[in-house]
Amino acid sequence: MCGIYGFSGFSEDGLLEKMGQVQGHRGPDGSGRYDRPEQRFHMGMRRLSIIDLAGGWQPIYNEDRSLAIVLNGEIYNYRELRAELVAKGHVFRTESDTESILHGFEEWGLQGVLGRLNGMFAFCIHSAASGEFWIGRDRTGQKPLYYHAAGGRFLFASEAKSLLQSQEVPRRCRVEAIDAYLTLRNVPEPATMFEGIHTLPAAHCLHHRPDGNFVIERYWECPLHDGREVQSEAAWQEQFEELFEDSIRLVMRSDVPVGAYLSGGVDSSLVVAAMRKHAPSVNTYSIGFNSPIDETHDAAETAAFLGTKHHTIQVEPSDFDRLPAIVHHMDRPVGDALIIAFHKLAEGAARDLKVVLGGEGADECFAGYDFHKKILLAQKLGPLAPWAGRAVQAMPHALLNRFFNFPADLGSQGKKRGVDFLRQYRRRHPMANFYALRTLWMEDERRDLYKESFKHLASEAWMPQERAIFQPSASTVSRVEEAPFLDRLLRMQYDEWLQDWALIRQDKNTMAHSLEYRLPFLDHRLIELAQRMPGSCKLRGGTDKWIERQLADKYFAGMPRNRPNGRPKIPFYLPLDFFFQHPQFRRLVAETLNEPQVRARGYFEPKRVAALLERMETREFIYLKQVMSLVILELWHRAFMD
Repeated sequence: MCGIYGFSGFSEDGLLEKMGQVQGHRGPDGSGRYDRPEQRFHMGMRRLSIIDLAGGWQPIYNEDRSLAIVLNGEIYNYRELRAELVAKGHVFRTESDTESILHGFEEWGLQGVLGRLNGMFAFCIHSAASGEFWIGRDRTGQKPLYYHAAGGRFLFASEAKSLLQSQEVPRRCRVEAIDAYLTLRNVPEPATMFEGIHTLPAAHCLHHRPDGNFVIERYWECPLHDGREVQSEAAWQEQFEELFEDSIRLVMRSDVPVGAYLSGGVDSSLVVAAMRKHAPSVNTYSIGFNSPIDETHDAAETAAFLGTKHHTIQVEPSDFDRLPAIVHHMDRPVGDALIIAFHKLAEGAARDLKVVLGGEGADECFAGYDFHKKILLAQKLGPLAPWAGRAVQAMPHALLNRFFNFPADLGSQGKKRGVDFLRQYRRRHPMANFYALRTLWMEDERRDLYKESFKHLASEAWMPQERAIFQPSASTVSRVEEAPFLDRLLRMQYDEWLQDWALIRQDKNTMAHSLEYRLPFLDHRLIELAQRMPGSCKLRGGTDKWIERQLADKYFAGMPRNRPNGRPKIPFYLPLDFFFQHPQFRRLVAETLNEPQVRARGYFEPKRVAALLERMETREFIYLKQVMSLVILELWHRAFMD
């Protein structure tokens, strides 16, 4: 695990050192560099030593030193790849997982080796002979990769702030991205909030030629199938258990101890239960808020049953003072106060460990979010969906709360979004409906918030549509419409939601503390298996993640009560209604959203922001989250633009 960075097509004194220094937290154990000045190419890395502690220093070279590689991430199946490549005559000089990529590239080419890798990664391979280089990013975007290309110059890095160290990279906000941010609280890839800085999308690779041109290609698709594969439920359960336990076995490969985050829910509980089959002891960590929605009691009960060394960490009101530094670590603004909890949880785990496992990815595989159920219901209603919207309109929002598995009162704004979703469902394309249930600021609210010169930004035109045709090698169907609707819905998450919302919050906050975060549910074999399963293995009646809960029945059969498989999924969120009266929160809002500051920033009408601050006093959940999204946007501008 580390951070990587590099540039080509130009020279700039001291740039490589500066690119490495600014992301030193990703790799505090050392650094490495590779220079080909005659080809105007330079790359480097910062190392967090986890595998081959003594010998895995990068860059790593092939046998004749014609190729060099730097890697951010871990290749979990490197031992199997190594054995295969040694049998083919390749000579390894280290015990590092990184070296398996390089020899695999020699043997199978870029697409060939990418298809064989099981892990999380962003890497760059350079050819000393030709001057060309290749970059690859893992299938689900667990590891970030940013780039800037202009005028024959090309820069890449694990963090956007590393690119900004060059005088050739503009430090300007991409104003058009603000509308996406307000809608989703993140900017969907490959765009960022920075003008001229893009992400290499998940499951894509880049080939940069000596003439300065480059091409980007997709190498993996979350597959779709026609839903006709017939197996018994027992057979599906057997395959899932075998593959899940193998995924745990692989992600526990490490030359340093491995711990885990434990929320007490079914996903992380399964991960820790499987870990205990391979480790005599495991350190586990949970985060709480000292509030009524706290799940730390459930996590402690699960930890006691599994016999882990458990640590409970609490978010305090004073932790809102961390937010400016956290936003700087995030690179891209993510408008969710929960980043405070992720930052503090990582800080606690990093006192003991360099590696922790987590349960992210399970909800995406097995339909674990409440919005999955709501979209499926609207799809089944068909022409009746607008009529259902009228019924919701007439319903008191206190009653509406009973239909959502969310501990906070959704209030009038939550009701407004539900009504709009149902009324417009038949008119929107699937991706827009996917966004509609997640939106923080609706289109009319955004237009009302903007100053006159920015009102044109409020639109749904920027929203991508569901990809209609996909590679025959990755699917048994040729058109999206032939696949089960639930599988289509789950597939959409791998184009934006997962990497730009769930994963970025974890990567940036764990790496801020030099902590590696591994996710067994994002093993591509599990994703592909889940997509082959019938919908009843994912959603059954009102129960989500059905097949996971069946495995939890087995793992926790001896637990006397309150088993993880029986606990309803409570969305993990920071209870702003619990914190917003504290002085730290009030001071943060006052310093960032006061009238002179809003006017000086220039995007929003100060009177609209002031009205929002008044509505915040109602404690309504969405108003509080809207305030926090504006606070974080302002902090991002201060960190990167000012």
